[in-house]
Amino acid sequence: MADPNTKEREMASLYVFASKIRGNELTIPDDTQFHTADKRERPSMIDQGIRDIWTDSKIVSGALKREDVFSYQYQGEVLFDFLKQRGVEKKKWKYGRFDGEQGVKSPLKLDTSILDDIWEEFDPKHRQLFANSKTGQKDSWNPADVYLYDGDDTKILNQIKELKKKTDKAENPRVFVALVNDYLTQLFIENTLIGVSLKQATIPNIPKAKGINIVRDQDFVGPKFGEAKLIKGTNGFIHQYMEVSDKGDGGKLDFAGNSITFECEVSMDGGEPLKYFWESKSPPKDRPHVTEMKDMVAGGRNNSLKKANARGGSINKDLQFEPLVKEFTGRDWNYKVPVGVLKWDVVKNKMTGKVIGTKPTKAIETLANYWADYLLKLQTQREFITVTDVFIKNKKGQKVVGNGSAQSLKVTKQYMLELFWIDQATNKEVKEKYGLDKSSKWYQNFRGKLRGLIIMNSVVQARKKKRLGEFLVRAYYSAGKMKFKADDLQGPFVKIQ
Repeated sequence: MADPNTKEREMASLYVFASKIRGNELTIPDDTQFHTADKRERPSMIDQGIRDIWTDSKIVSGALKREDVFSYQYQGEVLFDFLKQRGVEKKKWKYGRFDGEQGVKSPLKLDTSILDDIWEEFDPKHRQLFANSKTGQKDSWNPADVYLYDGDDTKILNQIKELKKKTDKAENPRVFVALVNDYLTQLFIENTLIGVSLKQATIPNIPKAKGINIVRDQDFVGPKFGEAKLIKGTNGFIHQYMEVSDKGDGGKLDFAGNSITFECEVSMDGGEPLKYFWESKSPPKDRPHVTEMKDMVAGGRNNSLKKANARGGSINKDLQFEPLVKEFTGRDWNYKVPVGVLKWDVVKNKMTGKVIGTKPTKAIETLANYWADYLLKLQTQREFITVTDVFIKNKKGQKVVGNGSAQSLKVTKQYMLELFWIDQATNKEVKEKYGLDKSSKWYQNFRGKLRGLIIMNSVVQARKKKRLGEFLVRAYYSAGKMKFKADDLQGPFVKIQ
């Protein structure tokens, strides 16, 4: 679900940047003091500029979080130091935000839209490189939320248009995008246009700034990846809930959860191994899961680690995730996942013709066999797969089908057949059998569960092929919109997290 306060959060960060660069002092309270204060007192604790952006009503409601205040304490200094290290000491910048003000009232007026204007130069054929739609997805090209600019609009846009004209007859639309990105990298290097991707800080970790995709194509060297391993976390190793029961939302029969999660450790660019958290979640009806990787950061006590608040970004489904899954499993990301509801055959009394029940069709039997075998093979690999809840419970909490851990093919098939039965059954039929209403999201959650098994298998296959390090680094770079190869199409930016 999109954050309703993204525009306020980003506009406030931009205000913090500008204030620091201009040498203006800000009043930002200690995050602990802000968090423990009465909500009605919080507006008066915040710098007036940030207060104007967020508004008193939103601050009192709790929309301005402790983590935001913690971020504002450090973001300005972090970006200022990043620019200083690059030899930039100018105080006069123009400030912009992707998508503009969107109704936010800020004392810092936006005085450039150059990055938005450059995006507008992309035609539908270019934008489709970043999503399966003509509108594209801006942050799959460049995740900069806000930007600093000190250039000539006419000169830069004319250069972009000239590149477009020169590549107009090129069959591959990637050519124009790649040239634009290389030009933007040049502008970044020259400190003319600095895009900033904002990530909410995780207390007590002070944010850091890192330049991403800021090397020209002719100088690009791909990342090196070393050993990788899966780490046992809270839910075990690679984990997905398979339990079907009362989910607690008013007595609905559904899967207990819809995420595939695991923790991993991988070395990148020859450095010390770093820990990451993988989550594939929120399966839609007809697409792969939203998949993201988060850094594991200091937890604040006993040298513990926890997931960073800010995700590293989600892996582009069309351009990177689907091909990655296919490369390592040898099958399409949606292979053997049913499209539409498969109805069971009606069984009638031969003498009376009265309907006495239903039975699975041969097609359903074949699918149930396939997925039962698929699941069982994953379950038996306990050293890196954790699936111990293969059962269906009724309203009383009694296991009606399955028993949990790795079991016989016969029992696992019975479980799969029952999932297919629930899929096509009416709410009345489900309630008669389980005492629970059928979840309105059953269709997409069931198919997401099958696709989840495919995702799990892609990681397993990467490990078997001794390419787990490569698999995880490619996923991480894709999620973070970082170029893995010279011809990847992500633009330059600085990430503050």
